[in-house]
Amino acid sequence: MSLLPPATDRDAPDPSLLLGRDYWMVTSTPSAGTTSEDIAALAPAHIAWLLDLEERGVVFLSGPLVSGPGTGPGSGVTVLRASDEADATAIASADPFVTAGLRSFVVHRWRLNEGSVSMRLSLGRGTYEWH
Repeated sequence: MSLLPPATDRDAPDPSLLLGRDYWMVTSTPSAGTTSEDIAALAPAHIAWLLDLEERGVVFLSGPLVSGPGTGPGSGVTVLRASDEADATAIASADPFVTAGLRSFVVHRWRLNEGSVSMRLSLGRGTYEWH
């Protein structure tokens, strides 16, 4: 719950305060004929690849697309920290789903301006809540 007044009651937003941080968004599309079984067979290698990138600070966000136009087994979005489009493309090209021919991808330069993330982490219980 916000303690701020409704947006209509606040001053006009100041565009100079937007985050304005650039990332590389990779949208992945399944190749024709890719099945859930194909994805499940390579999922451990794909997840290991992503977790390695995460540990190295390359992956910002990642996950499958579970509904919507054109989604299917292997659909997903990954947001990378990369120096340029060529670097982001090289990273995305190493995805085990891509190297096996199960999906293709498109790289977009994405500017993060707005949003909000909050999380509660319990060290003693080893739990978290994501909001």
